[in-house]
Amino acid sequence: MAESLVSLGQLRSDQAQYEESEKLIRQGLDIETHSHPRGNAATTSAETALGAVLASRGNYDQAIQMLDDAVRVQSASGKQVTPGLANSLSELANAHYEAGHYKIADPLFRRVLEMHRQLYGMGHPLVANDLFSLGAVQQDMGYYSEAEKFCRQALEITQSYYGTNHPKTAADLTAVGRALLFQNKFDEATAMLQQAVAIQEHVYGPIHPTVAEAVNELGNAASMQDDYDEAEKQFRRVAEIYRAIYGDHHYLVAIALSNLAYTYLNKKDYSLAEQLFRDVVRRFTETLSTDNVNTGIAHIKLGRTLLRENRYADAQLESLAGYENLMKQANPGTSYLRAARKDLAAEYDALNQPEKAAKFRAELAKEEQPVKAVRK
Repeated sequence: MAESLVSLGQLRSDQAQYEESEKLIRQGLDIETHSHPRGNAATTSAETALGAVLASRGNYDQAIQMLDDAVRVQSASGKQVTPGLANSLSELANAHYEAGHYKIADPLFRRVLEMHRQLYGMGHPLVANDLFSLGAVQQDMGYYSEAEKFCRQALEITQSYYGTNHPKTAADLTAVGRALLFQNKFDEATAMLQQAVAIQEHVYGPIHPTVAEAVNELGNAASMQDDYDEAEKQFRRVAEIYRAIYGDHHYLVAIALSNLAYTYLNKKDYSLAEQLFRDVVRRFTETLSTDNVNTGIAHIKLGRTLLRENRYADAQLESLAGYENLMKQANPGTSYLRAARKDLAAEYDALNQPEKAAKFRAELAKEEQPVKAVRK
């Protein structure tokens, strides 16, 4: 009964019905904890499932605490490589990743990758999942070619295992497409993303997180190629999907609104862009943290909006806040840091502070091979 409740809860999670998922898994976990001692495989499996759905709902502190406990209990047995431990570590890494703790998530994912290769061999779908996750971490830290490498490796395994029309294949296509976009390889990226959307809509219908993820990247592709009307259309759809699934208070809603705001910035509707970016900064701060990479990027985009309005002092505060955030945790050559340096140089020039402007121009000059993912 308990195992069936947990399994049904996991199915509901796959269907993005997270409230029902948590309810079912908690029922299963309650039965397990009253029937078995702590450390039993069924109990830790249920705890891991609950931690995973808590992370999906954005309750990262609770999720990380529960998953840490599950890992600690299983590690106490002295066995360093077991399927259960690998699963709990994987969900713990996912929770840290979703919370924006990229430097914690990266070594956890690498550890899980080695465990899965040892347990199942090089071509197993769990190995593909780990490679996909490592690609996502590299992407968010600004290492786009590394992200592409990991995601292509994942795609190769996934396609050979599931075929070309499976949702897991679509997820890997989306990840490769995203990495290609940030290297300005638009034609190949767009083809992959359109294929991914078609697969995901066929499997899940129009309202699902994986559909939104692929649609979001199509919006990015349109924006990077200056087709802002198409980008606005795609980003509005993404926001509607995320609100339908998660409600209004979730970081994914903020990501969709940030992309929509950047479209308004490019369309020179600065007042609306500023309003949305301020809302996005607030949302990221509340749902993630002030130090999260996404919060830093939102500050940089808000700073750019204010710069376009010739509000130099206000713009400098936002650009510098974003720059200092990303300098602590992102690739120094990432496009967002380059954008921040360029804007700060212009802002300090306008504020008659040439020495500070020169500092950021010098940093720009040191980047011999800049990555141009943000349209200037």
